[in-house]
Amino acid sequence: MKKFKRKQKKQLAFLTFIVLVASIVAIMLLTPGFNIKEIKVSGNSVLKAEEIIRASGITKGINIFGVSLGEAKDNILNMGYVESVKIKRRLPSKIEINIVEEVGVAYIKAEEGYVIITADGRCIDLSDGIKAEGEESENSVSQAPELPLVIGMKEIKYKVGSTLKAADEYQLEALINCLKAFSKSGYVFDMREIDMTNISNIKFYYRNKNLSVAVGEAEKLDYKMDCFGSILSQLEGELKGHIDLVHLTYREGDPPKPQVEEDTEEEE
Repeated sequence: MKKFKRKQKKQLAFLTFIVLVASIVAIMLLTPGFNIKEIKVSGNSVLKAEEIIRASGITKGINIFGVSLGEAKDNILNMGYVESVKIKRRLPSKIEINIVEEVGVAYIKAEEGYVIITADGRCIDLSDGIKAEGEESENSVSQAPELPLVIGMKEIKYKVGSTLKAADEYQLEALINCLKAFSKSGYVFDMREIDMTNISNIKFYYRNKNLSVAVGEAEKLDYKMDCFGSILSQLEGELKGHIDLVHLTYREGDPPKPQVEEDTEEEE
């Protein structure tokens, strides 16, 4: 009998606890004081706060406990330029969104325009045209004029927020290896074109394209970029000529002309 009474007391205590928790949750969900009044965004420089909030799906006026932070995080990660995101509730009525933006290091021509890609080959934006230095355009990203154009890639496929795909996997792997090494060296933002036409003879054109650089295959790239820096530091005056990072040589004069991509119409 005593065991039965103790069991009843435990069950009653458990039920009381459940009712108490449910009551607290109900009060929190129904009390206007817990409705979202402020959504603060930090860490953004390329993306606008309004765009991030809209993508998150969080709106003012809804209950702060009725928001799925995981779903909002996934929504923001699907945007371009977002590497990571943290979302916190600040009781009673504030949501904080902190993001880390990805950096575009190159752009590549696609059917619908130009795709901005990171060093890891992730597509973070699409522009229907590349604007000139200092020109304002609603449809062009501000980074584009400062990034090198990748040419020679075969049949690329892209989706903003996802990694670039290409018909030639070896060519894509070589490109990503190059972008990582070029970015690490810090010279990528002074490059104007990266030629991936032949992955055994990768080239890039520096600054005003008067200096061409032969990289060879996508191997020992950190070493090659260190050598590039050493050779560059010894050059004086206008940078004009050709550097061979395979044989570590420099030749003055007009560099080989960069290959120009032309628009071609598909035959029906």
